[in-house]
Amino acid sequence: MSSELLAGTAGIVLSLLFEYLPGLHDWYNNLVDGYQKLIMLAALLLSAAGIFGLACAGRYDLVTCDAAGVWNLLEYFVLAVVANQAAHRLSP
Repeated sequence: MSSELLAGTAGIVLSLLFEYLPGLHDWYNNLVDGYQKLIMLAALLLSAAGIFGLACAGRYDLVTCDAAGVWNLLEYFVLAVVANQAAHRLSP
């Protein structure tokens, strides 16, 4: 699986979890729209940071633990945000 596909899939899965997981759905939908966007962005950012942390620990090899890896991860983060928002708009 390519890094780009993994980032897009992660964004979609996160969107679907917030939309269909019963307890999470109720809590998330009771928030103001601006807070929903910030929480989703923070969740994606935490996912990216976790991937980078795993790469630096030697447990994950799709990004490198250096400046180039940070730039690659930023690119993947943007792809995940785009996929996440597309899934959010398409879900009922």
